[in-house]
Amino acid sequence: MSNENSDKEKKKENIFAKGWNDFASGLQNGFKKFSQGLEEQSKKNVENWEEAKDKVGNFFKKVKGNWDKQVKEWQEGMEKFNQQNKEQWDAGLQKVQDDYNKWQENVREDWKDGVKAWNRGIYKGIFMFLIILIILLGGLFAVAYIFTMMMGAMP
Repeated sequence: MSNENSDKEKKKENIFAKGWNDFASGLQNGFKKFSQGLEEQSKKNVENWEEAKDKVGNFFKKVKGNWDKQVKEWQEGMEKFNQQNKEQWDAGLQKVQDDYNKWQENVREDWKDGVKAWNRGIYKGIFMFLIILIILLGGLFAVAYIFTMMMGAMP
């Protein structure tokens, strides 16, 4: 029986040793595969990093170009807006000046017409006054003459 126990123990030891060896070799193989995979991944990451670095650089160049373009468009828009506002301001100012000049001219014409009408009215008034005065004086002289004649005819 001792032989059988020792065979069983050897088998148990062999199974345990075999299991341990398989486990250890599996770990070593797994570590090898892991380190190889990590190295390959690192190489790919370095390659991808270079490619990504170029992509990121291009992205920032594109963003900067777009930003510069947008700022330039805004600046041109503001300059155009300012120019339009200046042109509109100048046009409005010119319109106000033209309206003021027209108003002044109309006031001058109205003043001249008013003065002419006033003068005509004054001259007409003076003329009417003179006509009435002549008629009144003529009538007064006629009455005075008639009165004097009547007084002279009386004894």
